[in-house]
Amino acid sequence: MSTEPKVLIYGASGYTGKLVAECLGERKIPFYFAGRNQQRLEDAMKIVVERLGHEPDHVIAQAENKKDALLPLFKNVDVVINVAGPFMQMAWPVVEACLEANCHYLDTTGEQDWTIAIRDEYGKAFADKNLLLNPANSYMWAAGALAAEKVLEDPEIDTLDITYQIKDALPSQGSTRSFLRMVCNPQYKLKDHQMVEWQGDRAFTISVPHLSQVQLALPWGGGCEPVWYEFDDRVRSCQVLTAFGDEIIETVVATIHRFLKEAEGKSQEEKEALTNQFGDEMNSTEPPKDSVDIHRTVITCIGQGRQKTTVFPMSMCAPYTFTGEICAEASERLLNGELVNPGFQSAAGAFGHKALMKVFHEKGYINLE
Repeated sequence: MSTEPKVLIYGASGYTGKLVAECLGERKIPFYFAGRNQQRLEDAMKIVVERLGHEPDHVIAQAENKKDALLPLFKNVDVVINVAGPFMQMAWPVVEACLEANCHYLDTTGEQDWTIAIRDEYGKAFADKNLLLNPANSYMWAAGALAAEKVLEDPEIDTLDITYQIKDALPSQGSTRSFLRMVCNPQYKLKDHQMVEWQGDRAFTISVPHLSQVQLALPWGGGCEPVWYEFDDRVRSCQVLTAFGDEIIETVVATIHRFLKEAEGKSQEEKEALTNQFGDEMNSTEPPKDSVDIHRTVITCIGQGRQKTTVFPMSMCAPYTFTGEICAEASERLLNGELVNPGFQSAAGAFGHKALMKVFHEKGYINLE
């Protein structure tokens, strides 16, 4: 190993962890490849090596998901990337260990309630230490924040209507568990400076600019963009809908209705176990790595003001791989001392949307205009 790793991936043996490791390896950033199961970590690293064509600069580290077990590792690093979810169920010890060890915290959650919870519990404490608290540093919901910031360059805009539309979605087992607990819990949008609850158990029919046919969409947990902008004076209202294909949307709506029936009278712990069960029933295998030529997505942000409406469609390819890339990009910027805003932030808020969009345009992932 050439240098001591200053980045750690926790939950690294899963689908997203391997993508993050691959992207760090391509940038020649040393990292700890950490999780609870040594054999799974070793098997996962073999896949990373095969994809890269060489062995990245890494150290495999086994650690239980408990603060006291994580602290000795975290004290060696500056950045922790947590990819072990569902996050509301599993991530509290990781955040707490990061704060105590003075590490920047990134994760790849899609869970709106988790994002709100750690903002309220730890946002100020991370900011006071000049540390980044950056959940949802992933396709969902960092990409929407980039598109939103592009629209908010116009000071007349104060309302954001964001849609995610993806072709041939490939949800992993971990993300299936995570999104099911998202959609089976209350989910919110920002309306007139207040967070109000969506009706999450029905599909909405939407029209997106680049498609000739209407699509079915869901709040999909509410999104994190309303959370990023809840206390932002520039934004009055913000809502997010997600169209992952009508068949997937219809299946998810049916699952939500099943959950509402079976969860009646159960405790929150029992409800969490139920969504995990449903997730495993829907998806028990790991999908292949996504493709830039097959798995394409458009995040559309419609901005409105008193006298203006504008539309920015941000095209993107391989959104899961983009998640690995934005985690690697954030890590590199943190190691280089390029954090713009500490505390609770989206990637756009932490590093500036223009800088990030330029990088990902040059890498072939997104458009700029």
